[in-house]
Amino acid sequence: MATKNENNRSAQSLDQTAASADSTGAQQSQQIAVLPPQLAPELSAFESIKHRDEEGHEYWLARELAKLLGYVKWEHFERRVVAEAIAVCAREGDESVTLNFRQVEKGRRATSAETIFPASGKNTSGRKGTDFRLTRHACYIIAESADGRKDEVAWAKIYFAFTTERYELLAQTEEERARIGYRQKLLLHNAELALRARIAGAITRKQFADFFNRGYFTLYAGETAEDIRIRKGLPVGAEIQDWMGAVESAANDMRAALTLHHIDQRGVTSLPAANAIHAQVGHDVRTFLITQDVYPERLPTPAKSFQQLLKEQALRERLAAEDREGLWSLLPPEEVVASAQVLTSLE
Repeated sequence: MATKNENNRSAQSLDQTAASADSTGAQQSQQIAVLPPQLAPELSAFESIKHRDEEGHEYWLARELAKLLGYVKWEHFERRVVAEAIAVCAREGDESVTLNFRQVEKGRRATSAETIFPASGKNTSGRKGTDFRLTRHACYIIAESADGRKDEVAWAKIYFAFTTERYELLAQTEEERARIGYRQKLLLHNAELALRARIAGAITRKQFADFFNRGYFTLYAGETAEDIRIRKGLPVGAEIQDWMGAVESAANDMRAALTLHHIDQRGVTSLPAANAIHAQVGHDVRTFLITQDVYPERLPTPAKSFQQLLKEQALRERLAAEDREGLWSLLPPEEVVASAQVLTSLE
């Protein structure tokens, strides 16, 4: 059941998770060597030519990438390397080509309305005004299709293989971003609710649990916090709010925020009155949700907990910082050089 201690643990959980992420980052940073200065500019150049569109999506332009890979003639690069990379990508399906390779005019940055270069069809090789907008995955395929005897290509293979994998693993959805935002607001509002309950007279664990369950009971059609935990299949002691999707988190944040508003506006100082307000607000929020064909007790339980999302976000922010500083300047030089030698030997 939701209690004062549970709400205190919720607030502490956020701090502990952040501290854990900081500790992990500190341990990893102690193991990171610095790449020789003469190599860092060359290795981080792949990030320096990265662009972002109006929606924040990253992309590269094939002509700029060609120069970094040591190609002088665009026509040769397009005909030999880009065409082969598109053919390889086509094995994953036409949708993969549409997603990763986008034909644009030279000197222009593609938008969502640009024409997509087909996996098969009219050959555009040799057109001096042609360029391609590439995803990180497309850059990796191009590096694999390029001349492996070139040192620049070896570096590109390492770089895009490494970053493509880790960015895919850490891809964050809009749902996850919303969950983090609503859950963090709910943590603060629940702490405020616990304080209001204490001012109104709640002292025992049972009194705090009863106060919070008044809101759950009317919002979830007769379910208490413990009932919700069991229905979600969570272990004993798990915080149910850590396992709510974006819509469910938003609904509970609305319940908590409105309850705080009414308690403060009405100057409530008695526990029975605070309980009654919480129950009424839970009922009102549920009534609104039903008009949107949303039933809180029917919403799915996400596969990732709030704590897992926080850890992934902390790591994602660290990766972004590495990108800004130059990813390869933070990698152990012996690891980079060894990987380059292995790739070169396989050509």
